[in-house]
Amino acid sequence: MRVLLTGAKGFVGARIREALPVMEAPSLRNADRAAIRRLLAETRPDVIVHTAAISDIGACDAQPEASQYTNVDIPVMLAEEAPGAKLIFFSSDQVYGECGEIGPYAEDTVAPANLYAREKLEMERRVMEIAPDAVLLRATWMYDAPLYDVPNRHNLLSLLLRAAIRREPMTFSKSEYRGITYVREVAENIPKLCDLPGGAYNYGSENTLSMYDTISEIVRRWGLPVELREDDRSHHNLWMNCGKIKRHGIHFSDTVQGFERCLRDYDLNILTK
Repeated sequence: MRVLLTGAKGFVGARIREALPVMEAPSLRNADRAAIRRLLAETRPDVIVHTAAISDIGACDAQPEASQYTNVDIPVMLAEEAPGAKLIFFSSDQVYGECGEIGPYAEDTVAPANLYAREKLEMERRVMEIAPDAVLLRATWMYDAPLYDVPNRHNLLSLLLRAAIRREPMTFSKSEYRGITYVREVAENIPKLCDLPGGAYNYGSENTLSMYDTISEIVRRWGLPVELREDDRSHHNLWMNCGKIKRHGIHFSDTVQGFERCLRDYDLNILTK
């Protein structure tokens, strides 16, 4: 099976590249239709795993045209120029940002709160119109230890370590809920997605704890010297119900269990022994 991976040098793509044999794509930044057509003609992929995106919400707001092109137009062109390939494209839990009820949210309940989320929903809709068997993954916030020569955007692990080293307090809300996922599990589950029926899927760790209680539990179990403070401001939830993908045999650790696995994988428990 010939797998084409986009964003292979990004945070998620780099871990997928390690987890399964792929044909790496060159950067698709600013790629036009002719370049995409040439790439697909040269590689002839059976599966396209598309992770490349502008995912920084502030960057999307600051550069809406570039954001639209990267987050919507390029994946649409990939779908149009690769008939017959199985499409596995990353979307985002941000599509739930303005949901009024407390959650957790199934795939048919969406309310985007920002431009990035609106673009992801537009991408989902347009790709599904072209390729009804495409798999759209609404991924959570993810974390991992750093990799050499790979962007290490702020994630839960790095933020906790920085707070512990600097003795800085961290602030979280007891009214905000979301899953947070160990990116290695995201990568490991990719091969199982090729047989999924087309559609959008919540993809990542579920979590029944508030953000404040989640971090409290991780800090307690890890024994970190981190002071937690409660943020009493109103927050949006990105709380996903992953029952749909679990019915197809694809499972993740819950958020706290996933973090413990990450610590074991990197033997980071030595920091508190």
